[in-house]
Amino acid sequence: MTHNAPRHYDTIVLGAGISGLACASRLLQHPSFRSKQNSLLVLEARDRIGGRIGSVQVNGNRLDTGANWIHGIGTEEEPNPLMDVLPHKRYRELSGTVAFRPPVAKAESSAMLDDDWVEVDESAVGPPSTTGDLVIPSEAAAPLQGILWGLIGSLHEAATAVSAAEAKRTTMLHTIANSDIFRDAFGELPDDLHATLSGLPQFVENMEAAPLAAQSAEHDQGRAGFGLLEFAIDDFDGDQVFLRDGYTAVVDEVAKNLVEAGVIKLGEEVKQIAWDESPIAITTSSGMYTAKRAVCTLPLGVLQHHAGTHVSDAAKAPLFRPALPREKSEAIASLGFGTLDKIFLVFSRPWWTEEPYLSICKKGLVRESDSADEEDDGNLDAPDIFMGFTDELPGIAIRADGTTEPGLRILSVLNLHALTGFPVLSTFVSCSNATHVESLSDEQAGAIVHRALTAWLGCEPPKPDAVHVTRWAQDEYSRGSYSHMITGLSETRHREEFQKPVMNGKGGELRFAGEHTSRNHFATVHGALLSGWREADAIIANEP
Repeated sequence: MTHNAPRHYDTIVLGAGISGLACASRLLQHPSFRSKQNSLLVLEARDRIGGRIGSVQVNGNRLDTGANWIHGIGTEEEPNPLMDVLPHKRYRELSGTVAFRPPVAKAESSAMLDDDWVEVDESAVGPPSTTGDLVIPSEAAAPLQGILWGLIGSLHEAATAVSAAEAKRTTMLHTIANSDIFRDAFGELPDDLHATLSGLPQFVENMEAAPLAAQSAEHDQGRAGFGLLEFAIDDFDGDQVFLRDGYTAVVDEVAKNLVEAGVIKLGEEVKQIAWDESPIAITTSSGMYTAKRAVCTLPLGVLQHHAGTHVSDAAKAPLFRPALPREKSEAIASLGFGTLDKIFLVFSRPWWTEEPYLSICKKGLVRESDSADEEDDGNLDAPDIFMGFTDELPGIAIRADGTTEPGLRILSVLNLHALTGFPVLSTFVSCSNATHVESLSDEQAGAIVHRALTAWLGCEPPKPDAVHVTRWAQDEYSRGSYSHMITGLSETRHREEFQKPVMNGKGGELRFAGEHTSRNHFATVHGALLSGWREADAIIANEP
Protein backbone atom coordinates (compact mmCIF):
# COMPACT_ATOMS: atom_id res chain seq x y z
CA MET A 1 0.00 0.00 0.00
CA THR A 2 1.35 3.43 -0.90
CA HIS A 3 1.13 6.52 1.23
CA ASN A 4 0.86 10.01 -0.16
CA ALA A 5 2.36 12.30 2.46
CA PRO A 6 6.11 12.13 3.20
CA ARG A 7 6.99 10.85 6.63
CA HIS A 8 9.79 12.55 8.52
CA TYR A 9 12.24 11.09 11.03
CA ASP A 10 15.43 12.38 12.58
CA THR A 11 17.38 9.29 11.50
CA ILE A 12 16.48 6.62 8.96
CA VAL A 13 18.59 3.48 8.74
CA LEU A 14 18.46 1.82 5.33
CA GLY A 15 18.68 -1.95 5.65
CA ALA A 16 17.96 -4.35 8.53
CA GLY A 17 21.01 -6.54 8.16
CA ILE A 18 23.27 -6.88 11.18
CA SER A 19 24.98 -3.50 10.60
CA GLY A 20 21.69 -1.62 10.27
CA LEU A 21 20.21 -3.38 13.29
CA ALA A 22 23.34 -2.73 15.36
CA CYS A 23 23.28 0.96 14.46
CA ALA A 24 19.58 1.43 15.15
CA SER A 25 19.63 -0.63 18.35
CA ARG A 26 22.52 1.44 19.73
CA LEU A 27 20.73 4.67 18.84
CA LEU A 28 17.52 3.54 20.50
CA GLN A 29 19.38 2.89 23.74
CA HIS A 30 20.23 6.61 23.90
CA PRO A 31 17.68 8.76 25.79
CA SER A 32 17.26 11.32 23.00
CA PHE A 33 16.18 8.62 20.56
CA ARG A 34 14.20 6.57 23.03
CA SER A 35 12.07 9.42 24.32
CA LYS A 36 11.42 11.40 21.15
CA GLN A 37 8.67 10.47 18.73
CA ASN A 38 9.67 9.89 15.09
CA SER A 39 13.35 9.97 15.98
CA LEU A 40 14.28 6.65 14.36
CA LEU A 41 13.11 4.34 11.57
CA VAL A 42 14.62 1.26 9.91
CA LEU A 43 13.59 0.47 6.33
CA GLU A 44 14.09 -3.07 5.03
CA ALA A 45 13.25 -4.35 1.54
CA ARG A 46 12.87 -8.00 2.56
CA ASP A 47 9.99 -9.53 4.46
CA ARG A 48 12.40 -10.42 7.27
CA ILE A 49 15.32 -8.92 9.16
CA GLY A 50 18.89 -10.22 9.06
CA GLY A 51 20.04 -9.47 5.52
CA ARG A 52 22.73 -11.98 4.57
CA ILE A 53 21.96 -13.91 7.75
CA GLY A 54 18.96 -16.16 7.32
CA SER A 55 17.55 -19.67 7.40
CA VAL A 56 14.91 -21.79 5.70
CA GLN A 57 13.07 -24.93 6.73
CA VAL A 58 13.28 -27.94 4.40
CA ASN A 59 11.61 -31.19 5.45
CA GLY A 60 11.72 -30.01 9.06
CA ASN A 61 15.44 -29.22 8.91
CA ARG A 62 16.82 -25.75 9.58
CA LEU A 63 19.22 -24.70 6.85
CA ASP A 64 21.32 -21.62 7.60
CA THR A 65 21.55 -19.98 4.20
CA GLY A 66 23.98 -17.21 5.09
CA ALA A 67 26.60 -16.69 7.79
CA ASN A 68 27.59 -19.66 9.97
CA TRP A 69 30.93 -18.73 11.53
CA ILE A 70 32.50 -16.52 14.13
CA HIS A 71 35.88 -15.75 12.57
CA GLY A 72 38.06 -15.44 15.66
CA ILE A 73 36.35 -15.50 19.04
CA GLY A 74 39.03 -13.14 20.33
CA THR A 75 41.07 -13.22 23.50
CA GLU A 76 40.39 -12.26 27.10
CA GLU A 77 42.12 -8.94 26.47
CA GLU A 78 40.37 -8.33 23.14
CA PRO A 79 37.22 -10.46 22.79
CA ASN A 80 35.12 -10.56 19.66
CA PRO A 81 32.01 -8.49 20.51
CA LEU A 82 29.78 -11.22 19.08
CA MET A 83 30.68 -13.40 22.04
CA ASP A 84 28.75 -11.07 24.35
CA VAL A 85 25.64 -11.18 22.19
CA LEU A 86 23.47 -14.11 23.23
CA PRO A 87 26.16 -15.54 25.54
CA HIS A 88 24.48 -18.96 25.82
CA LYS A 89 25.03 -19.63 22.09
CA ARG A 90 26.42 -23.05 21.16
CA TYR A 91 29.50 -23.20 18.99
CA ARG A 92 32.55 -25.34 18.32
CA GLU A 93 35.53 -25.79 16.05
CA LEU A 94 35.35 -28.27 13.20
CA SER A 95 37.60 -31.10 14.26
CA GLY A 96 37.49 -33.94 11.75
CA THR A 97 38.25 -34.04 8.03
CA VAL A 98 38.49 -36.78 5.45
CA ALA A 99 40.21 -35.90 2.17
CA PHE A 100 39.85 -37.61 -1.19
CA ARG A 101 42.20 -37.80 -4.15
CA PRO A 102 41.15 -36.20 -7.42
CA PRO A 103 39.08 -38.67 -9.46
CA VAL A 104 40.50 -39.88 -12.74
CA ALA A 105 37.50 -40.03 -15.05
CA LYS A 106 37.55 -42.62 -17.83
CA ALA A 107 35.46 -42.90 -20.96
CA GLU A 108 31.98 -44.31 -20.43
CA SER A 109 32.51 -44.11 -16.67
CA SER A 110 28.93 -43.15 -15.89
CA ALA A 111 25.44 -43.07 -17.32
CA MET A 112 23.17 -40.11 -16.75
CA LEU A 113 19.62 -40.78 -15.65
CA ASP A 114 16.59 -38.75 -16.68
CA ASP A 115 16.47 -36.94 -13.33
CA ASP A 116 20.12 -35.75 -13.52
CA TRP A 117 21.35 -38.32 -11.02
CA VAL A 118 23.91 -40.94 -11.95
CA GLU A 119 24.74 -44.61 -11.84
CA VAL A 120 28.47 -45.09 -11.50
CA ASP A 121 30.52 -47.95 -12.84
CA GLU A 122 32.79 -48.34 -9.82
CA SER A 123 35.46 -50.18 -11.81
CA ALA A 124 35.86 -47.10 -14.03
CA VAL A 125 36.60 -44.70 -11.20
CA GLY A 126 40.33 -44.43 -10.40
CA PRO A 127 42.95 -44.59 -9.18
CA PRO A 128 42.61 -48.30 -8.37
CA SER A 129 42.58 -49.39 -4.75
CA THR A 130 41.45 -52.41 -2.78
CA THR A 131 38.01 -50.91 -2.15
CA GLY A 132 37.63 -48.55 -5.10
CA ASP A 133 37.39 -45.40 -3.00
CA LEU A 134 39.57 -42.31 -3.25
CA VAL A 135 40.17 -41.76 0.47
CA ILE A 136 43.63 -40.47 1.36
CA PRO A 137 44.79 -42.52 4.39
CA SER A 138 45.00 -40.61 7.65
CA GLU A 139 48.79 -40.87 7.89
CA ALA A 140 49.12 -39.14 4.50
CA ALA A 141 46.18 -36.77 4.88
CA ALA A 142 47.41 -35.29 8.19
CA PRO A 143 50.56 -33.64 6.78
CA LEU A 144 48.61 -32.56 3.69
CA GLN A 145 46.04 -30.74 5.82
CA GLY A 146 48.80 -29.32 7.99
CA ILE A 147 50.32 -27.79 4.88
CA LEU A 148 46.98 -26.24 3.89
CA TRP A 149 46.42 -24.58 7.27
CA GLY A 150 50.06 -23.57 7.52
CA LEU A 151 49.81 -21.95 4.09
CA ILE A 152 46.68 -20.03 5.04
CA GLY A 153 48.29 -18.91 8.28
CA SER A 154 51.32 -17.63 6.41
CA LEU A 155 49.30 -15.27 4.22
CA HIS A 156 48.85 -12.73 7.01
CA GLU A 157 52.60 -12.74 7.65
CA ALA A 158 53.27 -12.24 3.95
CA ALA A 159 50.82 -9.33 3.76
CA THR A 160 52.23 -7.50 6.76
CA ALA A 161 55.84 -8.06 5.72
CA VAL A 162 55.56 -5.76 2.70
CA SER A 163 54.29 -2.22 2.11
CA ALA A 164 50.63 -1.59 1.42
CA ALA A 165 51.52 -0.54 -2.12
CA GLU A 166 53.29 -3.84 -2.78
CA ALA A 167 50.49 -5.85 -1.19
CA LYS A 168 48.00 -4.01 -3.43
CA ARG A 169 49.76 -5.07 -6.63
CA THR A 170 50.57 -8.64 -5.53
CA THR A 171 48.04 -11.31 -6.42
CA MET A 172 47.06 -13.91 -3.88
CA LEU A 173 47.78 -16.54 -6.52
CA HIS A 174 51.39 -15.33 -6.84
CA THR A 175 51.78 -15.28 -3.06
CA ILE A 176 50.57 -18.85 -2.69
CA ALA A 177 52.53 -20.18 -5.66
CA ASN A 178 55.76 -18.69 -4.30
CA SER A 179 55.19 -19.62 -0.67
CA ASP A 180 57.98 -21.69 0.85
CA ILE A 181 55.36 -23.81 2.62
CA PHE A 182 53.62 -24.64 -0.63
CA ARG A 183 56.74 -25.18 -2.74
CA ASP A 184 58.52 -27.28 -0.11
CA ALA A 185 55.45 -29.48 0.20
CA PHE A 186 56.06 -30.97 -3.25
CA GLY A 187 59.33 -32.34 -1.95
CA GLU A 188 57.87 -33.48 1.36
CA LEU A 189 54.81 -35.32 0.04
CA PRO A 190 54.83 -38.46 -2.11
CA ASP A 191 54.22 -38.02 -5.83
CA ASP A 192 50.74 -39.49 -5.68
CA LEU A 193 49.59 -36.54 -3.52
CA HIS A 194 50.94 -33.81 -5.79
CA ALA A 195 47.72 -33.54 -7.80
CA THR A 196 45.77 -33.07 -4.56
CA LEU A 197 48.28 -30.52 -3.30
CA SER A 198 48.06 -28.55 -6.56
CA GLY A 199 44.32 -28.08 -6.13
CA LEU A 200 44.23 -27.33 -2.39
CA PRO A 201 44.78 -23.53 -2.69
CA GLN A 202 41.31 -23.26 -4.21
CA PHE A 203 40.09 -23.64 -0.64
CA VAL A 204 41.09 -19.99 -0.13
CA GLU A 205 38.59 -18.93 -2.81
CA ASN A 206 35.78 -20.38 -0.71
CA MET A 207 37.08 -18.67 2.42
CA GLU A 208 37.23 -15.23 0.82
CA ALA A 209 34.51 -15.56 -1.87
CA ALA A 210 37.16 -14.11 -4.15
CA PRO A 211 38.83 -15.42 -7.34
CA LEU A 212 42.44 -16.54 -7.45
CA ALA A 213 42.53 -16.11 -11.24
CA ALA A 214 40.49 -15.04 -14.25
CA GLN A 215 38.79 -18.39 -14.76
CA SER A 216 37.32 -18.17 -11.27
CA ALA A 217 36.13 -14.56 -11.54
CA GLU A 218 32.39 -13.93 -11.64
CA HIS A 219 32.75 -10.24 -12.56
CA ASP A 220 34.96 -8.55 -15.15
CA GLN A 221 36.05 -6.19 -12.38
CA GLY A 222 37.71 -9.06 -10.51
CA ARG A 223 39.54 -10.69 -13.41
CA ALA A 224 42.92 -9.86 -11.90
CA GLY A 225 42.03 -12.00 -8.91
CA PHE A 226 42.08 -10.86 -5.33
CA GLY A 227 45.22 -9.48 -3.78
CA LEU A 228 47.55 -9.92 -0.85
CA LEU A 229 46.10 -6.79 0.76
CA GLU A 230 43.16 -9.05 1.71
CA PHE A 231 45.24 -10.36 4.61
CA ALA A 232 46.87 -7.07 5.69
CA ILE A 233 44.41 -6.74 8.57
CA ASP A 234 44.32 -6.84 12.34
CA ASP A 235 41.33 -9.07 13.01
CA PHE A 236 40.41 -10.89 16.22
CA ASP A 237 42.53 -13.83 17.31
CA GLY A 238 41.14 -17.07 18.68
CA ASP A 239 39.31 -20.07 17.31
CA GLN A 240 37.23 -20.04 14.14
CA VAL A 241 33.98 -21.57 15.35
CA PHE A 242 30.72 -22.74 13.81
CA LEU A 243 27.49 -21.43 15.36
CA ARG A 244 25.55 -24.63 15.88
CA ASP A 245 22.13 -23.03 16.30
CA GLY A 246 22.64 -20.51 13.51
CA TYR A 247 22.91 -16.73 13.54
CA THR A 248 19.22 -15.85 13.48
CA ALA A 249 19.00 -15.89 17.28
CA VAL A 250 21.87 -13.38 17.36
CA VAL A 251 19.99 -11.19 14.87
CA ASP A 252 16.84 -11.39 17.00
CA GLU A 253 18.79 -10.43 20.12
CA VAL A 254 20.37 -7.39 18.45
CA ALA A 255 16.96 -6.32 17.08
CA LYS A 256 14.93 -7.02 20.22
CA ASN A 257 14.48 -3.43 21.38
CA LEU A 258 13.77 -2.29 17.81
CA VAL A 259 11.02 -4.87 17.37
CA GLU A 260 9.50 -3.92 20.72
CA ALA A 261 9.53 -0.24 19.72
CA GLY A 262 8.01 -0.99 16.31
CA VAL A 263 10.57 1.05 14.38
CA ILE A 264 11.32 -1.53 11.65
CA LYS A 265 9.30 -1.40 8.43
CA LEU A 266 9.60 -4.47 6.19
CA GLY A 267 8.86 -4.60 2.47
CA GLU A 268 10.28 -1.09 1.93
CA GLU A 269 12.72 -1.33 -0.98
CA VAL A 270 14.82 1.82 -1.31
CA LYS A 271 14.53 3.20 -4.83
CA GLN A 272 16.34 6.52 -4.49
CA ILE A 273 18.19 8.62 -1.93
CA ALA A 274 18.11 12.35 -2.68
CA TRP A 275 20.92 13.19 -0.29
CA ASP A 276 21.45 16.85 -1.27
CA GLU A 277 17.94 17.91 -0.25
CA SER A 278 16.96 19.33 3.11
CA PRO A 279 15.68 17.09 4.58
CA ILE A 280 17.10 14.05 2.79
CA ALA A 281 14.36 12.43 0.68
CA ILE A 282 14.19 8.63 0.49
CA THR A 283 11.88 7.10 -2.08
CA THR A 284 10.82 3.51 -1.41
CA SER A 285 8.52 0.98 -3.03
CA SER A 286 5.64 2.41 -1.00
CA GLY A 287 6.25 6.15 -1.10
CA MET A 288 8.58 8.76 0.34
CA TYR A 289 10.26 9.34 3.69
CA THR A 290 12.40 12.27 4.76
CA ALA A 291 15.13 12.48 7.37
CA LYS A 292 17.71 14.76 8.87
CA ARG A 293 20.22 11.95 8.37
CA ALA A 294 20.29 8.57 6.66
CA VAL A 295 22.56 5.63 7.40
CA CYS A 296 22.98 3.48 4.29
CA THR A 297 23.78 -0.15 5.13
CA LEU A 298 22.89 -1.57 1.71
CA PRO A 299 25.41 -4.27 0.69
CA LEU A 300 28.29 -3.28 -1.57
CA GLY A 301 26.88 -5.55 -4.28
CA VAL A 302 23.69 -3.49 -4.35
CA LEU A 303 25.62 -0.21 -4.44
CA GLN A 304 27.73 -1.51 -7.33
CA HIS A 305 24.69 -2.76 -9.21
CA HIS A 306 23.19 0.72 -9.16
CA ALA A 307 26.44 2.60 -9.74
CA GLY A 308 26.25 2.42 -13.52
CA THR A 309 22.63 3.52 -13.76
CA HIS A 310 21.98 6.68 -15.79
CA VAL A 311 19.20 9.21 -15.43
CA SER A 312 18.43 8.78 -19.13
CA ASP A 313 17.34 5.20 -18.39
CA ALA A 314 13.72 5.82 -17.51
CA ALA A 315 13.27 2.32 -16.11
CA LYS A 316 16.15 2.67 -13.67
CA ALA A 317 16.44 5.90 -11.76
CA PRO A 318 19.81 6.31 -10.03
CA LEU A 319 20.00 5.11 -6.45
CA PHE A 320 21.74 8.30 -5.32
CA ARG A 321 20.64 11.73 -6.52
CA PRO A 322 22.85 13.46 -7.33
CA ALA A 323 25.69 11.00 -7.85
CA LEU A 324 27.81 10.52 -4.76
CA PRO A 325 31.04 12.54 -4.41
CA ARG A 326 33.92 11.16 -6.47
CA GLU A 327 35.69 9.59 -3.48
CA LYS A 328 32.60 7.57 -2.51
CA SER A 329 31.93 6.49 -6.08
CA GLU A 330 35.56 5.41 -6.42
CA ALA A 331 35.33 3.39 -3.21
CA ILE A 332 32.21 1.59 -4.43
CA ALA A 333 33.83 0.74 -7.76
CA SER A 334 37.23 -0.27 -6.38
CA LEU A 335 36.31 -3.03 -3.96
CA GLY A 336 35.42 -6.57 -4.97
CA PHE A 337 32.17 -8.27 -4.01
CA GLY A 338 32.00 -12.04 -4.40
CA THR A 339 29.53 -14.86 -3.98
CA LEU A 340 29.63 -17.90 -1.72
CA ASP A 341 26.71 -20.29 -2.13
CA LYS A 342 25.69 -23.51 -0.44
CA ILE A 343 24.23 -26.68 -1.93
CA PHE A 344 22.27 -28.46 0.81
CA LEU A 345 21.52 -32.17 0.44
CA VAL A 346 18.76 -33.08 2.91
CA PHE A 347 18.38 -36.72 3.94
CA SER A 348 16.04 -38.71 6.16
CA ARG A 349 19.04 -40.10 8.06
CA PRO A 350 22.79 -39.44 8.29
CA TRP A 351 23.90 -42.35 6.12
CA TRP A 352 27.57 -41.32 6.47
CA THR A 353 27.46 -42.58 10.08
CA GLU A 354 26.52 -46.05 8.80
CA GLU A 355 28.35 -48.87 7.04
CA PRO A 356 29.96 -49.18 4.57
CA TYR A 357 30.45 -45.41 4.37
CA LEU A 358 31.67 -44.99 7.94
CA SER A 359 34.50 -47.50 7.53
CA ILE A 360 35.55 -45.90 4.25
CA CYS A 361 35.79 -42.46 5.90
CA LYS A 362 37.48 -43.71 9.06
CA LYS A 363 40.52 -44.74 7.01
CA GLY A 364 41.20 -41.10 6.20
CA LEU A 365 39.83 -39.26 9.23
CA VAL A 366 42.12 -36.55 10.57
CA ARG A 367 41.18 -34.70 13.75
CA GLU A 368 42.71 -31.25 14.10
CA SER A 369 41.70 -30.88 17.76
CA ASP A 370 40.13 -32.72 20.65
CA SER A 371 37.41 -30.11 21.13
CA ALA A 372 34.56 -32.31 19.93
CA ASP A 373 32.27 -33.43 22.73
CA GLU A 374 31.18 -37.03 22.24
CA GLU A 375 27.98 -36.48 24.22
CA ASP A 376 26.98 -33.52 22.05
CA ASP A 377 28.32 -34.68 18.72
CA GLY A 378 27.45 -38.33 18.60
CA ASN A 379 29.66 -40.63 16.53
CA LEU A 380 33.15 -39.16 16.48
CA ASP A 381 34.16 -41.51 13.67
CA ALA A 382 32.18 -39.44 11.16
CA PRO A 383 34.06 -36.40 9.80
CA ASP A 384 32.88 -32.82 10.10
CA ILE A 385 34.23 -32.11 6.60
CA PHE A 386 34.51 -34.17 3.43
CA MET A 387 37.02 -32.56 1.05
CA GLY A 388 37.54 -33.71 -2.52
CA PHE A 389 37.38 -32.72 -6.18
CA THR A 390 34.93 -32.72 -9.06
CA ASP A 391 35.61 -32.52 -12.79
CA GLU A 392 32.15 -31.00 -13.38
CA LEU A 393 33.20 -27.50 -12.28
CA PRO A 394 36.32 -25.73 -13.57
CA GLY A 395 39.20 -25.27 -11.17
CA ILE A 396 42.81 -24.24 -11.10
CA ALA A 397 45.94 -26.24 -10.26
CA ILE A 398 49.24 -24.72 -9.16
CA ARG A 399 52.31 -26.70 -10.16
CA ALA A 400 55.52 -27.08 -8.15
CA ASP A 401 57.25 -24.45 -10.31
CA GLY A 402 54.52 -21.89 -9.54
CA THR A 403 52.85 -22.03 -12.94
CA THR A 404 49.16 -22.79 -13.22
CA GLU A 405 46.87 -24.87 -15.40
CA PRO A 406 43.16 -25.67 -15.54
CA GLY A 407 42.26 -28.31 -13.00
CA LEU A 408 39.49 -29.95 -11.06
CA ARG A 409 37.39 -27.94 -8.60
CA ILE A 410 37.76 -28.57 -4.88
CA LEU A 411 34.53 -29.15 -2.94
CA SER A 412 34.16 -28.81 0.83
CA VAL A 413 31.17 -30.70 2.20
CA LEU A 414 30.10 -30.05 5.80
CA ASN A 415 28.47 -32.74 7.89
CA LEU A 416 25.73 -30.67 9.49
CA HIS A 417 24.48 -33.65 11.47
CA ALA A 418 27.56 -33.36 13.70
CA LEU A 419 27.10 -29.59 14.01
CA THR A 420 23.37 -28.93 14.05
CA GLY A 421 21.77 -32.34 14.55
CA PHE A 422 20.09 -32.27 11.12
CA PRO A 423 20.88 -35.04 8.57
CA VAL A 424 22.16 -32.58 5.98
CA LEU A 425 25.34 -32.18 3.93
CA SER A 426 26.26 -28.61 2.91
CA THR A 427 28.65 -27.95 0.02
CA PHE A 428 30.33 -24.60 -0.66
CA VAL A 429 30.76 -23.14 -4.14
CA SER A 430 32.16 -19.69 -4.81
CA CYS A 431 32.87 -17.05 -7.46
CA SER A 432 32.16 -18.12 -11.05
CA ASN A 433 31.22 -21.62 -9.91
CA ALA A 434 28.60 -20.11 -7.61
CA THR A 435 27.01 -18.13 -10.41
CA HIS A 436 27.09 -21.22 -12.64
CA VAL A 437 25.40 -23.31 -9.97
CA GLU A 438 22.77 -20.60 -9.57
CA SER A 439 21.91 -21.07 -13.26
CA LEU A 440 21.07 -24.73 -12.60
CA SER A 441 18.02 -26.21 -10.95
CA ASP A 442 18.38 -27.35 -7.35
CA GLU A 443 18.26 -30.97 -8.54
CA GLN A 444 21.02 -30.42 -11.12
CA ALA A 445 23.25 -28.74 -8.53
CA GLY A 446 22.61 -31.50 -6.01
CA ALA A 447 23.44 -34.11 -8.61
CA ILE A 448 26.94 -32.64 -9.04
CA VAL A 449 27.61 -33.20 -5.34
CA HIS A 450 26.01 -36.64 -5.39
CA ARG A 451 28.21 -37.76 -8.28
CA ALA A 452 31.28 -36.38 -6.51
CA LEU A 453 30.45 -38.29 -3.33
CA THR A 454 29.90 -41.45 -5.37
CA ALA A 455 33.32 -41.11 -6.99
CA TRP A 456 35.01 -40.29 -3.68
CA LEU A 457 33.50 -43.21 -1.79
CA GLY A 458 33.69 -45.74 -4.63
CA CYS A 459 30.04 -46.63 -4.13
CA GLU A 460 26.83 -44.70 -4.54
CA PRO A 461 25.31 -43.24 -1.34
CA PRO A 462 21.55 -42.70 -0.90
CA LYS A 463 20.05 -39.90 -2.93
CA PRO A 464 18.83 -36.89 -0.93
CA ASP A 465 15.17 -36.40 -0.14
CA ALA A 466 15.48 -32.70 -1.00
CA VAL A 467 18.02 -30.22 -2.31
CA HIS A 468 18.21 -26.50 -1.54
CA VAL A 469 20.62 -24.08 -3.22
CA THR A 470 21.28 -20.56 -1.96
CA ARG A 471 21.38 -17.95 -4.71
CA TRP A 472 23.07 -14.87 -3.26
CA ALA A 473 24.25 -13.50 -6.61
CA GLN A 474 20.67 -13.51 -7.89
CA ASP A 475 19.32 -11.97 -4.68
CA GLU A 476 18.41 -8.42 -5.67
CA TYR A 477 18.87 -7.21 -2.10
CA SER A 478 22.44 -8.51 -1.73
CA ARG A 479 23.84 -9.35 -5.22
CA GLY A 480 26.57 -11.50 -3.68
CA SER A 481 27.95 -12.43 -0.29
CA TYR A 482 30.79 -10.21 0.94
CA SER A 483 33.62 -7.93 -0.11
CA HIS A 484 37.27 -8.53 -0.97
CA MET A 485 40.37 -6.68 -2.21
CA ILE A 486 41.03 -6.71 -5.96
CA THR A 487 44.68 -6.81 -7.03
CA GLY A 488 45.92 -3.49 -8.36
CA LEU A 489 42.67 -1.69 -7.59
CA SER A 490 41.44 -2.01 -4.01
CA GLU A 491 43.07 -0.05 -1.20
CA THR A 492 42.40 0.20 2.50
CA ARG A 493 41.49 3.87 2.01
CA HIS A 494 38.47 2.79 -0.04
CA ARG A 495 37.00 1.06 3.01
CA GLU A 496 37.92 3.97 5.26
CA GLU A 497 36.28 6.41 2.82
CA PHE A 498 32.88 4.96 3.75
CA GLN A 499 33.51 6.02 7.34
CA LYS A 500 33.38 9.70 6.35
CA PRO A 501 29.83 11.09 6.30
CA VAL A 502 28.55 13.02 3.30
CA MET A 503 27.35 16.43 4.52
CA ASN A 504 25.07 18.20 2.07
CA GLY A 505 25.63 21.71 3.42
CA LYS A 506 21.95 22.06 4.29
CA GLY A 507 22.01 20.29 7.63
CA GLY A 508 21.60 16.79 6.21
CA GLU A 509 24.09 13.94 6.41
CA LEU A 510 24.45 10.55 4.74
CA ARG A 511 26.42 7.84 6.53
CA PHE A 512 27.49 4.32 5.55
CA ALA A 513 27.83 1.06 7.49
CA GLY A 514 28.29 -2.59 6.57
CA GLU A 515 31.08 -5.14 6.44
CA HIS A 516 32.55 -3.45 3.36
CA THR A 517 33.17 -0.28 5.40
CA SER A 518 35.38 -2.03 7.96
CA ARG A 519 39.15 -1.59 7.75
CA ASN A 520 40.13 -4.76 9.64
CA HIS A 521 36.98 -6.86 9.89
CA PHE A 522 35.44 -6.84 6.41
CA ALA A 523 33.65 -9.96 5.15
CA THR A 524 32.57 -10.87 8.71
CA VAL A 525 29.45 -10.55 10.84
CA HIS A 526 31.42 -8.88 13.61
CA GLY A 527 32.74 -6.38 11.07
CA ALA A 528 29.17 -5.47 10.14
CA LEU A 529 28.17 -5.27 13.81
CA LEU A 530 31.07 -2.99 14.70
CA SER A 531 30.40 -0.73 11.70
CA GLY A 532 26.83 -0.18 12.86
CA TRP A 533 27.98 0.69 16.36
CA ARG A 534 30.61 3.00 14.89
CA GLU A 535 28.05 5.08 13.02
CA ALA A 536 25.62 5.13 15.95
CA ASP A 537 28.32 6.36 18.31
CA ALA A 538 29.28 9.11 15.87
CA ILE A 539 25.66 10.24 15.62
CA ILE A 540 25.19 10.18 19.40
CA ALA A 541 28.41 12.15 19.91
CA ASN A 542 26.91 14.99 17.89
CA GLU A 543 23.55 14.97 19.67
CA PRO A 544 22.85 18.04 21.80
